[in-house]
Amino acid sequence: MRKLLILLVVVLIYKPPLVAQTPIWEETFLETPAGWTLEDNWSLTTGRLVFDWTPIIINYDLSAVSPVISLPESVEELIISQYLLIYMWSVTTEQCEISIIVEGEENVVWTYECIHGDWGSPGGSDISFSLSDYGGQDIQIKFRTWGPTTDAWYNWDVYNLAIMAYLDNDLAAEEVSGPNNIGIGQPGNWEVKVKNLGLLPQSDFTVKLFSYKSGEEIGSVNSSETLNPGESADFIFNWTSDEPHNTCLYGVVLLEGDEFENNNYSKSYFVRIEPDLEYNILVWDNDNGNSTVYNIETGEYEECHIGLTSSLGKAGISYNMVSYLPNDLSLYDIVLSTMGCYCLS
Repeated sequence: MRKLLILLVVVLIYKPPLVAQTPIWEETFLETPAGWTLEDNWSLTTGRLVFDWTPIIINYDLSAVSPVISLPESVEELIISQYLLIYMWSVTTEQCEISIIVEGEENVVWTYECIHGDWGSPGGSDISFSLSDYGGQDIQIKFRTWGPTTDAWYNWDVYNLAIMAYLDNDLAAEEVSGPNNIGIGQPGNWEVKVKNLGLLPQSDFTVKLFSYKSGEEIGSVNSSETLNPGESADFIFNWTSDEPHNTCLYGVVLLEGDEFENNNYSKSYFVRIEPDLEYNILVWDNDNGNSTVYNIETGEYEECHIGLTSSLGKAGISYNMVSYLPNDLSLYDIVLSTMGCYCLS
């Protein structure tokens, strides 16, 4: 009896890996998308769909509508990353809403009264809605705001839209990891992470690693071990280059019968093959000390030098950074300088 009780406890504690949903459609606005219908004060900019207060319009009712999106039967939810910034000195009865349009009929899934103030945080906060009732249909997503005056707003920023679904067979090449900087002739190991986003186990698939610059296939692995739903596995590749250059590595997973191939390619991973040279780099932080720019990847404002120094760091390149330019620059082979985005004086 005691052994039986212990076994029952073990069974209750064990949790299998969570099955992830697949983003079958996504809009990041990093490139200007086609097919959107935008009324006054709505615009598309890098990284955002934006409703802006200017020019001021009285008794307004303005919308932005997505292109038509065809949903699979297994669709689950819509996830929206957004930030609403309200001008509380002018707001009265202004409102906004999000709708799903099906065959011309608008189904409101979210409403918000601007008198409640800001919604979310800079860079975007997620809100999600079930789409299971719309499986197998064509939809559009509509953003609408109306009221006495657009002066009640600063802006409504929509950063990302993702439609999620459960699929039976779906493997994703999630990322490449490894060194960012190696020398000529120096061997390095990189890993490609593959995740099973589908509902069924997979045990017969191929993983490859490529170099973007040359198009070279660095390696290929045929996997026969079972990858259960929700599980991830890392596949190791070894590579040595005799040519100094910058490139990006990316992973590919190939599965016969994969129901969503858009996630079969991983994001690019920067790698520098360092030349056999010695050089000194100086970074001059010359932007009045507090000039900032908006980083669309992080959703935050950063000092101007961050872009330079982070790029050098990712490439494994050493540098010295100063706020005042030295009188003698002969020690340096390369001098990089920030100038600020505008004059703060």
